[in-house]
Amino acid sequence: MKRVGVPLLALLLTTPALAVDGVIEINQARVLAGGINVNDVPGFPVILNEPGSYRLTGDLSAPPGIDGIRIETDNVTLDLNGFSLSGGGGLIADGILIGGSKNVEIRNGTVRGFSRAGIFASLGGAYARVVEVRVFSNFQGIELQGQGSLVDQCTATGNGTGIRVYDGGLITGSVARANTSYGLLLAATAGYGGNVVTGNNGGDANDQVAGGGLQTAPNVCGTDLICP
Repeated sequence: MKRVGVPLLALLLTTPALAVDGVIEINQARVLAGGINVNDVPGFPVILNEPGSYRLTGDLSAPPGIDGIRIETDNVTLDLNGFSLSGGGGLIADGILIGGSKNVEIRNGTVRGFSRAGIFASLGGAYARVVEVRVFSNFQGIELQGQGSLVDQCTATGNGTGIRVYDGGLITGSVARANTSYGLLLAATAGYGGNVVTGNNGGDANDQVAGGGLQTAPNVCGTDLICP
């Protein structure tokens, strides 16, 4: 069997790994090698700056004070594929940072241990969707500042605020439990329905939801079906 030469090996490590369905695959070894996209240098954060679909094929672990994944283009789908993205604490860092990128979807996995937010979208990051994601032990769980965002079937536990959405956002079918601040924090123009929000903000005797928002369907808030 012929041995792979060093130049060819380097090329293989820095060329995006495409699955048969055209999805770009991401794992710890490939992150450390770099080249997930153009301008993605070796190590964290992973820079996704080309539209398309991405999928984890293993757990990722970012060092202290460093973002895990930065999404810097519109029209991205990131499938965590049941794996975890873990942070090491330290200075301000997000698990997944959606800057001003629009129409981004993140789904199906766990984000934990980051010193700002598990998943954060800035005001320009409109129409973000976070589906079936668990956020544990981050300073904040999920915060989507852009308009028209959706959080669906997610679990936020042991964070500061559990889940926060802004103008035109919707939180549905999700669980916020044992976060040190509010379970849900919503703009007055946001909606929420079908959620279970308990044990947050120091216990069920305290407000579980804050900031406003319209109940689009019943929610469980502590021991009450009516959230403030």
